[in-house]
Amino acid sequence: MMYLIIQDPEASGGYRRDSIPVQDGRFHHTGSIKAFTYVTLSPNMERVVKRVGRGYYPVKSSLFQFFLFPGADVTLSGRITDRVDAYPSGNPANQDLATLCRSINPLVNQSVNFSVRIDNQEVTDTTLITRMKDTIASLDAQVIEMKKNFLQANANSPAAAWLLSDMMIRTQVQPEEAITAFRQLGGKLSDNPYYREVAGRVAGIEQTRPGKTAPDIVSRNTPDSSLFSLAALRGKFVILDFWGTWCGPCIAGMSRMKEILDKHRSRMEIVGIAQESDGGGRWRKYLHDKPEYGWHHVLNVKSDDIIVKYSVAGYPTKIILSPEGKILSRFVGEDENFYTKLEAVLQ
Repeated sequence: MMYLIIQDPEASGGYRRDSIPVQDGRFHHTGSIKAFTYVTLSPNMERVVKRVGRGYYPVKSSLFQFFLFPGADVTLSGRITDRVDAYPSGNPANQDLATLCRSINPLVNQSVNFSVRIDNQEVTDTTLITRMKDTIASLDAQVIEMKKNFLQANANSPAAAWLLSDMMIRTQVQPEEAITAFRQLGGKLSDNPYYREVAGRVAGIEQTRPGKTAPDIVSRNTPDSSLFSLAALRGKFVILDFWGTWCGPCIAGMSRMKEILDKHRSRMEIVGIAQESDGGGRWRKYLHDKPEYGWHHVLNVKSDDIIVKYSVAGYPTKIILSPEGKILSRFVGEDENFYTKLEAVLQ
């Protein structure tokens, strides 16, 4: 059995998963696709799985990667070793993706193999572990540089729009780099969904710089379906906390934020904006089980993508708003500087 993962904004969590039976090394699958879409196919072979304890690294070098779109004719060819050394062809977009994957996947695979050895304690010599970690950092830096070079060399390719979107989500480009790369993308890509997503993120970068008025948030995607309006909180300092139940550092910071909220409740509000992959079930259960974190909460949805509107990639992202609704500061990660800044503005 093989597993096909299709990005689908209309599906729960934004992905659709199909199982494909394999007989005598052959498989056949038919389905529908509405737009240009990045797709992965898992060969479901143990030798490509990067296992660590009971989990594994979900690394792309262990997957077939290709684009589907209405009328696409795609051929996958290659071999499977300890990674998927096989690439798509049949149209220019997939040929461009194949060029990218051929160049970066060997390095991605080397990097994750080192990580697996370290995490599984296959290596105990501290000097060797340090050298391996340095090698991982070097390989990862090379991969990012190769991706940036691909963006410059293939600005008119749909593969470039997808890659820039993916790099922004993974915080592999700085905001100003992303803006520059977006402006270099070919104008004929304007109908590409990844181009439109990048455009939204770039607009989010521009609109959420310090000193700008925060984009409004109006939503009924709240725990009790009541209407939330960010503008209604004017007059107080507001913390926008972009988080998820899957994010350990996000959860770790909640008790600290509650302490500050309890201390300054007359002067501040917290708005949790959750990004979840299951349609919000885990989010609702978490908030039900943790009533002490009962500040304002909104679930992000694709039809009104607050994550894109604020160009959020890393988690948690915390944004401090002034009582006038202006953006004062933005922090990515569970950063001690956030709490220092927050206490300072609340004095």
